Amino acid sequence: MELNKAGHVFLICGNHPIPIATSSCLPTIRSPFPSPVFSPSPPDSPAHSSSTLPLLSNNAALTKICDVTRYPAECLATIAPFLTGETNPISVLKIGIHALQKSFEEATAVATKVINDLSTTAAVKAPLDTCVESFDSGIAVLNDALTAISAHDIGRLSTKLSAALTYSDTCEEAFAEQPDLESPLKETDQHLDKLASINLAISASLQWS
Repeated sequence: MELNKAGHVFLICGNHPIPIATSSCLPTIRSPFPSPVFSPSPPDSPAHSSSTLPLLSNNAALTKICDVTRYPAECLATIAPFLTGETNPISVLKIGIHALQKSFEEATAVATKVINDLSTTAAVKAPLDTCVESFDSGIAVLNDALTAISAHDIGRLSTKLSAALTYSDTCEEAFAEQPDLESPLKETDQHLDKLASINLAISASLQWS
């Protein structure tokens, strides 16, 4: 940079002085990072929209059945998509039992995947083994519950569905025995607990002659 006799400031670009206001000799500097692109947040998906569950209550009979449970909204969300034909406590209960069985199967798959992960420590694998055993027992006991429905054996049905309610607790208790461990299946077990509670409540409302 030089100052000529007239007091003008010049920038030396190569061998040629150029007024400082001229930027033609300055290289264009490009950021190595892409410019951020901002887009509006998408609307809530149907699965998470707060307006979804009320729409499921258009079936008055199903709403009445689910209202006897501690979790009527979850009951509606679980049963309504699979409900065909007549709506009565038996048909709703069967769908609920199958939904819980499916959830036990999915929980078993998740737990097994974590167990087989090479990064999973032995301390975590031990309670997970307990969880898998409990989930397998849950699937089996629900098969017995379906048999009890066919036989109209309300006592046996209540016993089996009460047992199904304990298996998610057994899984969580296995982790609770080691306070320094956090259960990776906590939300899964909470979901299983809700479905089991729903089924048990519906079964308690059955009236067989």
